[in-house]
Amino acid sequence: MRVGSGRVVRTLRRFEKVTLRASFAMFARRCASVRASLVAAKRAARRNARGGGVRSSRAGRRASSSTRTLSASASSSSSSSSVAASDDDAPEYVRRASTPSAFEETSWGDDSDLAETCLRAMRIQWTHGFASTPKGFARATHGFGEILAGMQPAACEAIFAAFDAPVRSVMDPFMGGGTTLIVAQGLGCRAVGVDVSPLACFVSANRNWRASTRAAESLRTSARSAMADARGRDDGDDGGGDGDGGDAVPRAWRRVRNALAAHAESARFASEVDQAHRDRVVEALWFCLSVAIQRTQKSQNKRRGRRGGKRRNGDGGGGGDENVEAFLKIVDEYVDRVREFQAACESAPNVAPPAEIYNVDVRKFKLGDDEKVDAVLTSCPYPAVYDYLSFARKVRAGSGAVVKKSTSSASSSAREATSAYVDVVVPGDRNWPKTWMEGEIGSRKALRSNPYEFAAVWQREQEDWLAVVADSLRPGGRAAIMVGDGANIDTRKSIVAAATKSGLLELGGATMKLTATMADGQTVYNQARTEHLIVFRKP
Repeated sequence: MRVGSGRVVRTLRRFEKVTLRASFAMFARRCASVRASLVAAKRAARRNARGGGVRSSRAGRRASSSTRTLSASASSSSSSSSVAASDDDAPEYVRRASTPSAFEETSWGDDSDLAETCLRAMRIQWTHGFASTPKGFARATHGFGEILAGMQPAACEAIFAAFDAPVRSVMDPFMGGGTTLIVAQGLGCRAVGVDVSPLACFVSANRNWRASTRAAESLRTSARSAMADARGRDDGDDGGGDGDGGDAVPRAWRRVRNALAAHAESARFASEVDQAHRDRVVEALWFCLSVAIQRTQKSQNKRRGRRGGKRRNGDGGGGGDENVEAFLKIVDEYVDRVREFQAACESAPNVAPPAEIYNVDVRKFKLGDDEKVDAVLTSCPYPAVYDYLSFARKVRAGSGAVVKKSTSSASSSAREATSAYVDVVVPGDRNWPKTWMEGEIGSRKALRSNPYEFAAVWQREQEDWLAVVADSLRPGGRAAIMVGDGANIDTRKSIVAAATKSGLLELGGATMKLTATMADGQTVYNQARTEHLIVFRKP
């Protein structure tokens, strides 16, 4: 009996479908097993944290030069905890950080207290991430406005405990969203932030706004006035209004954007806001608009992913009055959080001056002799993990222009930090100014452009910026650097070698690692991750 070729093809296709379904089912069961193992490991760590008690750090001292590797199975050890019994009333995130996690942990250094402090900071970083704050930690303006990566604020504060010498001033050469600056001012320290990304400086400047009650409330009043005008506007399809080469603002948000731009140039705005605050208020309105667009798009992407739908032209919220109300809620949240930040600064033992923010490649930055700092605390770029400037260009193109050059004072020191972000005209041909294209360290794009030379270039870059760190520190100053591995580079070894070349002495640190196999023997697929926290001292 002869079988037609068409029937054979159909039979093969059915076989392929059955095979694929079986493969997907097996993969799903494996993923479920991995998730269950991770959940079980976390629950075990919590149970050990509750039942193991809290022990003194002195009882757990090791030999001065030892290197320790901890795992979840070691959580019952008498030397695993380093928080005093008087800390029973500490927030939950602090108590959890006092016991070993389910990850592979290693600490080193002559001072065991320093090593344990670094471990606690890393546990907080890995447990809570960077975009939010744990329960019991002051939220302030942390996480308001999207940045690719950053340090967990509670971890940042924990790292300050690693500085055994008094710290009155601190610098972050890769400040990102300004987490170190916010924490430092809350502790009464002078804060200096440097970043090559115009977006980072714009976000950091708005998160670090030390607004008076009058200035903060004038922002709220201006937003309501502008949105009252927006409700009567019919320009959702208007692609103009900001003079940029390409209007990537979602169509649903153009009514809000155009109403803000018009209000910022109106006589009514001038009557609502004191002249000394106008530039800052207008930039804050634009910042809130950018945050509102980012949040609605992120929410829609999540819903679209669950539905499997496609992106429609003009996505970015419901449009109309729905986005007007969403924007006003963002402004209210921002005002409340700015006031919370200001209150934290005013209640510090020593009221610090407003943060100093510089939009420049750190390798070209230099502090004067009378401006040196006591400490440097930063999370530097990881090798070939992100393209920060590419992300900055995307965000800037998508938020449109509300601030006009004519409304801002070029002599204002606060404006200098954000001028590259505010004044740029988004090009239609992608020919951005050099400040938006050059100066990034360890970018993913650099690896793709020249993979064979990337490691050598990376090492030279580390030597260059760490030389600036050494020069910026006072004698006896400390530097704490958080960095993760990438592109097959051992960043702990790389950073220590570069810092040593600049005369910095390694004091100790900690490493957190998630490998292919957990401490309990369970396998984790495609989740390898290694991060280090290293502390140095300038002689």
